[in-house]
Amino acid sequence: MGGGVIDVYKGSGSVYFISRQGKEVIEPSKDVDVKINEEFAGFTLNDAIEEAKRFIMGALKKKVAQKMRGFDCYAVVRDIRVSYKIKFGFAGSEKLERELHFKAGEQIVKKGDVGTDFFWIADGIVEIDNVEYSSGSVFGRAAFSDGVRKKDAFAKTDTTVIAINKDHPELINKIPVLLEKFAEEVKRIKEVRPKAKIDKVDLD
Repeated sequence: MGGGVIDVYKGSGSVYFISRQGKEVIEPSKDVDVKINEEFAGFTLNDAIEEAKRFIMGALKKKVAQKMRGFDCYAVVRDIRVSYKIKFGFAGSEKLERELHFKAGEQIVKKGDVGTDFFWIADGIVEIDNVEYSSGSVFGRAAFSDGVRKKDAFAKTDTTVIAINKDHPELINKIPVLLEKFAEEVKRIKEVRPKAKIDKVDLD
């Protein structure tokens, strides 16, 4: 399960000054920085970042309030960026996406272990229960449920995989692709072992 805390030390964004009639009355303030010393928690990394962004939005509005004096307008904050480090949680790692290398015969995943990463094969062949997966395939969908690995995975050849933590902030944009990839994985297992029991793919 996800969850953890990020330590935010800086935020920035663009502030637009809009009249009651919806027109800009002052030139936008671009890349306005605010120094932050706050902690933000979330069920996922993205939750914590979004909470920090809401805080930064208020801080930026407060910072530019002086500039708005004498103008009948309000501030709109956009394009917020957050500079942070992971204080704790989120699988104990700041690297939510990393490249891993394995020699032929090395074990990548051990059955029964717990992990919050799934894996994208960048190069090479991975063998899981006598089924071979090549470049472009994904495995490790248990990361989205209880995290307990259901099968052993070995590098059939020298192999490079990309380990992606389920709390990766950009993962939501890749969910449709992942569902398709996981469906391909299930189909291949059925073809090789037609009588095998296939666990339901459930990302809830």
